[in-house]
Amino acid sequence: MPLSSTKGLVLGSSLINEQDKLVFLLTLDRGIIRAIAPGAARGRNRFGSLFELFTAGDFQYYWNEEKERITLTQGEITWSFFPVVSRPENIFYFYLVAEIVLKLVPYHQCDQRIYRLLMAILKTREEGAGIDFLVLYFLIWILKIEGLLFQPDVCANCQARDLQRAWIRDDFRGILCPKCKRNERLMLAGNDLRFIRWALTHSPAQWKDWVEAVPKARLIRLLIRQIEYHGEFTLKTTLYLPECR
Repeated sequence: MPLSSTKGLVLGSSLINEQDKLVFLLTLDRGIIRAIAPGAARGRNRFGSLFELFTAGDFQYYWNEEKERITLTQGEITWSFFPVVSRPENIFYFYLVAEIVLKLVPYHQCDQRIYRLLMAILKTREEGAGIDFLVLYFLIWILKIEGLLFQPDVCANCQARDLQRAWIRDDFRGILCPKCKRNERLMLAGNDLRFIRWALTHSPAQWKDWVEAVPKARLIRLLIRQIEYHGEFTLKTTLYLPECR
């Protein structure tokens, strides 16, 4: 059981018993892992506030291959996002982000783009970008990274381009131009399509460069619906978001 170390973001934790916690980490080099943190449930423990949602840290752990169990031994906070994550206007949106990553992304799938995406969104929120803007940006990119995002500039049927309006197929596998549309009801207007294209070619730190109006709440609902469709699950956190009521 060699001692290993990794950089990670805390996606959540839960009690195993009166003393120990199960911690979910998005790591830079191993993807999502589940690890036992011995003694972390005690009032005074060596981990302190390390397991707050979206805390970034350096973690040391043992990997027991026979039991397929990871045990955290210690960690150090490198960046605490608690002040921004815990704000009442932010908290449920960040819970949504964590829930989507945990449910949609397979464990041990190493894709550093997800780690960088979350770090960029957290830091940009600290800089003042709107939470709805950042959640929408995250939804676009997590679908893109997982290979589930429709092409926002090509009709899936006739390959027409430069669309000013489009309708999402019922199976969410592509968009259709006005000529190819049949009974589809989920429409994307021109500024919706432009925003998706913009998000795919810009970092969230460039949020001030986007000046067009875009119905963020409607797009958030639509993309969450797509995630639930492909993932075959229901996101519990949506119950607490005004966009999803």
